[in-house]
Amino acid sequence: MGSNSLVIFCTHGTYGRDDDLYGALLASNTSLAKGMKVALVLLEDGVLASKKNQNPSKIGLPNTLNEIHDFIDLGGKLIVDQNSLEERGVSKKEIVDKAEIIPFNDVTGVIENHSISLTF
Repeated sequence: MGSNSLVIFCTHGTYGRDDDLYGALLASNTSLAKGMKVALVLLEDGVLASKKNQNPSKIGLPNTLNEIHDFIDLGGKLIVDQNSLEERGVSKKEIVDKAEIIPFNDVTGVIENHSISLTF
């Protein structure tokens, strides 16, 4: 575990609570830009943020997929809870490329490998 590593958990869905998801993405991308090792873990309704081909314009909200792709492009590790995907009927084919899907029991290992954790 390095002193320069951060894990951020997002448990809320993509739309209707954009302050949580957007805040998590802003903190993640800013931390990456500052040279930190960052993992973004999507749990519960947060896994919905990993779905490709989202189009929230019909409900008047911005699409956060650009920020998720920026996170991945900046070297962030996007981790998606497999159990949460299954509970919400989301298939692996529906989520963004380069996301790592892990069972919930493996989340503890992610925490142990980072010095700081935040939850949104």
